[in-house]
Parts: sequence; structure tokens; C-alpha cells
Amino acid sequence: MTETTAVPSVKPPSTLRRRFKLNVLSYGYAQVVTLAVQLLLVPFFLKYWGTERYANWLVLTGIPTMLTLLDLGVAQALANRATMQAGAGKRDDATSSLQTALAFTLCLCAVVLLLACTVGLWIDWTSLLRLATITTDDASLIVVLMAGYLCAGLMGGPLDAWFRTIDRTPAGAFMLANRRMLDVVISVTALALGAGPVTLAAWLLGGQIIAMVGLYVLAIHWSPWPIFGLRAASWTVFKATLKPAVGYMGFPIAQVVTLQGGLQVLNQVASPSVVVAFTMARTLMRLIIQAGVVANNALKPEISRLAGQGKLAEAKQFSDKTSRWILGACFVMYCVLLFVGPSVIELWGHSKVSMQWNELSLIGLHALANVAWFISASMLIATNRHTVLAFCYGVASCVTLIVWWLMANWISPIAGISLVLLIPEVLAYLIAKIIRIKYGI
Repeated sequence: MTETTAVPSVKPPSTLRRRFKLNVLSYGYAQVVTLAVQLLLVPFFLKYWGTERYANWLVLTGIPTMLTLLDLGVAQALANRATMQAGAGKRDDATSSLQTALAFTLCLCAVVLLLACTVGLWIDWTSLLRLATITTDDASLIVVLMAGYLCAGLMGGPLDAWFRTIDRTPAGAFMLANRRMLDVVISVTALALGAGPVTLAAWLLGGQIIAMVGLYVLAIHWSPWPIFGLRAASWTVFKATLKPAVGYMGFPIAQVVTLQGGLQVLNQVASPSVVVAFTMARTLMRLIIQAGVVANNALKPEISRLAGQGKLAEAKQFSDKTSRWILGACFVMYCVLLFVGPSVIELWGHSKVSMQWNELSLIGLHALANVAWFISASMLIATNRHTVLAFCYGVASCVTLIVWWLMANWISPIAGISLVLLIPEVLAYLIAKIIRIKYGI
């Protein structure tokens, strides 16, 4: 495809702005629900389980989350491919891409469950993670149950691609987001009834299975042409998408390494109260990141569709303008959170945990840096040109975590984890700029 470097001075058509706004509402709702899971549940966990047991739950349930790395970014890359093909009117090709994504995800779920039921049951998680409130047998069972919960979440990848391809992006994002709201209802109910970690994990898994079955039935009903199945899955399509897919893996690697890996290191060098306080502070400051995530998710389907129609210049103009406005709003939000954050955390944690404003400012810097590059990177991700960016982002996250782990005794826990979060974001900003200049987008 010939790249267009000159950006027209005319404004994007109102249809693009309208579609973007609808996507923002749906993906915004998804982020609100995600934050509700993180914000609303903390007081319940602290009330019914206490700080130490909740900290143990956070550390243990973070282990299955790391298996998301096995996704290799295939579902995302195939979603972009299918949306571009649908935009170009190639329905058969789009169906092949979607069914290839489903076949891969089913195989991935089988691998995750196999690892959980073999290696997961063999490891003594209680000793390895220093779990004081969860027994060895319970810890192994929780890992298996949460691996199943992860698989239910992975099945949402092909489903999201399906909704994007049939031009049901807003409705699909809204329906998928309600899976997390279901987690809130289940968790609060289970905790109030006195459920322990194993019972809670089982309830969460059951809720997600029911939700995913219902959503797939709904998607089949909405599809304007037959999509569901595996007959059109293609090894050739999979191989053609593997390079951008593996490249995309750098994004989840970076998230898992910095968030879950950083949490594991912090658990080794700090007290449970510090672990919980950091988790709460990170959640609060990541309100900023949600704006960038919403914009990125809202832009990608439209950019992919425009790319299939040969209208990248229009997409670039709209993406750049959106990025500038949201970054300015996020800086204002950062300043507000610095002012009210310590009081919010103390109230939120019922005075059992605390966080100083200077520590909160360090933790929050990575959020601003992330927004600075992630929205504009939607141009690269939506057209499967993100390989180098994602690879460098993932490598930077791994290296910074290892360096902190080696130097943990010479730097304060909060300063160390803040640098682990910040450094990869700064590098990603610089690399994204260079790559966009190279492609002229």
C-alpha cells in the first residue's frame, strides 16, 4: 500500500467523529467497570479478610495472570487483519482470520489448563511466595481455578475481534465489559457470606464461564454472515500474522512484568501493608492511563477500517488531534490526584494503609508517560506495524525489573517499583516517535 505523507487540512468527516465517540463511550464504560473492580473491592477484602490475607491473594492470583504471555498477541493481530479485510469488503478473508483466532485461542486455553494442572499442582506456592494465610493445598487449587478464569478471559479476544469485524464495536465492548461487573457482584457476595480464597476463585470461574457462553450466543445472533466455527481457520493465515502477533506480545509482557512481576519483587522486600498501599496507589494513579487505553481502543477499529479503504491520512490527522487533547486532560488529572490521593487512600483503606504525596507522585509518573505514546501508537497497532515498538517495550520492562531485583537492598521499595514502571514508558515514547516518522504516519 502506498503511504500518504501529506495530511489534508480539512476536518475528519463527522461520521468518523461520531463512530469514535460511540467507541469511547463503550470502551470508557469498560474501563470504569475495570476500575470499579479494583476500587470497590479493596474495602471489602480488607474488611472480611484483613491486610495480610488480601496481600497473599493478590500475590497468588497474579501467578496465573502471567500465562497471558502465551497469547503471543495473535488474537489482537488477527483482529486488526480481519477489520481491515472487512473494511475492504473481503468477507471470506475476514472470516478466515476470525476463525484462525478462535482456533489459536482454544489451543492456548488447553495449554494453560495443562500447565496449571501439572506444574501448578507440583509447586509449593505457600513456601515460594511466603503465603502466611493460605495453605499449600488451597494455593495449588486456587492456581488451577484462576487458570480456568484466565482461559474464560482469553476467549474474549476472538469475540472482541468478531464484534469489531461485523461493525458492532460499541455494543461488543459494552457487553464484554459487563463480565468484570459480574466479578464485582460475585466477589462482594462471596466475601459477605464468609467465603475463603478457594470458594471465591471457584465462584469467579463459574461466573465467567456462564458470561462467555451467553456472549457467544449473542454474537452469533448479531452476525450478518456466518462467522462462528473452525472450518475456515488457516495455518497460512496464522503464519502470515505471526510476526506482528509475536511483536504485539511485547505489550502484555511489559504489563505482566511491571505490574505482576514488580508486585512479586515488592512482596519479597516490603511488608504486606506496603504491598497493599502500593497496589491501591497504583490503581488510583492508573486512572490516568485509562484515558489513553480508552482512546487507543476506540481508535484502532476505525483506523483498521480506514486502512482497508486506503484513508490513512484521515486517520492520522484525527489520531494526533485526539492524542494532544487527552494528554492535556491527563496532566490536569495527575495534579488533582496528587492533591487528594493520600486522603483518598487512607479513607479507602479504612486507615489501615497510607501513602505520602511524594511517593504517589513517583508512582504516577509512568501513567503520564504511557498516555504520551499509547494513543498515537494506535496508528501502528491498528495496521500491524507495532512489532519493533512492542519488542523494545517488553525488553525494557524485563531489564528494569531484573536491575531493581538485583539492587533492591540499595533503593527504597516505592522508588524502585516506580522506576520499573516509568523507564519502559519513556523508552516507548521515543521509539514510537521514530517509527511513526519512518512510516510517515
